Amino acid sequence: MKYKSFAAIDIGTNTFRLLIASVRYNRRKNIYSLNNIFSERLITRLGAGISRNGLLSKEAINNSVEALVKFSNILSQYKVHKTSAVATSALREAKNSDEFLKKAKAKTGLNIKIISGKEEARKSASGMLIDISAPDTTLMADIGGGSTELIFSRHGKPAYVHSLDLGVVYLAGKYMRHDPPPKEDLIRMERYISQEIRKIGKHYLKLISHDEKNKTVFIGTAGTVTTLAAMSNKLRIFEHKRIHNTKLTRRKVKNIFYAIAPISSRERAKFIPFEPSRLDIIVPGTLILLKLMEFFNFKEITVSNYGLREGVLIELYKKSEKKSFN
Repeated sequence: MKYKSFAAIDIGTNTFRLLIASVRYNRRKNIYSLNNIFSERLITRLGAGISRNGLLSKEAINNSVEALVKFSNILSQYKVHKTSAVATSALREAKNSDEFLKKAKAKTGLNIKIISGKEEARKSASGMLIDISAPDTTLMADIGGGSTELIFSRHGKPAYVHSLDLGVVYLAGKYMRHDPPPKEDLIRMERYISQEIRKIGKHYLKLISHDEKNKTVFIGTAGTVTTLAAMSNKLRIFEHKRIHNTKLTRRKVKNIFYAIAPISSRERAKFIPFEPSRLDIIVPGTLILLKLMEFFNFKEITVSNYGLREGVLIELYKKSEKKSFN
């Protein structure tokens, strides 16, 4: 059987991701899987500085549009049935999003859709569970550049979705302005993150039963979580097979945070040889994950190397299948 290929572009606050793949669905196991054809990610820092004036900088716009031009050139080399490009926090928040959208459209022809935090979370949840058998209850976290999405799921279906104003690019811009960061800035960042988690955490805890709380599995995705998994496994290069569906303990996350937070970016590079552009944002990202694990009392997290773009692919596949049957 010949499978259709689809393409998804995730326009994030920190990173742009392109994925071309075919999708398969196992009805018996109720699991989606992908046959990757081409994958690329480029760190553009689209949202850098937005927390100061609410605007995308000219440099960030130009760099990001050039990234999309590269993606567009790649897409032209493949036979893709359908392409979908979605944008998240940076373009939701920026006052000059239209400037970016118009320039991107003119240069690439892409129709970019800005999705809400809840839609982002729903799509991410769908993607995160690829090749993972979903437990009865899960709490999923997608720690992004501009926001952190939390999804509580029952039997694979989202029951509670919330978008937290905790993004690694925004936090780095506010609390990681000095290298190394002063202890006072790290304390202020910890207080802010804890405060934001408590705001929604109490509401979430009211929604689940005591039995569900004890059985809920924590699953996480995006650059912070996968980078921590790579660091935990002492990887010198990024390896999907040694990251996806692996476990990361709270103790390990805590130890990594206290090792990398107070030191300079040059010293931090020894821990992350494969991702030099993540040397500042890994600190707030690790702290967000640690505080989530502490608040919800999770001793470990299951790492998913899939997320929003894979969820977009599944949605394209479902729509295609629906049309085929009509």
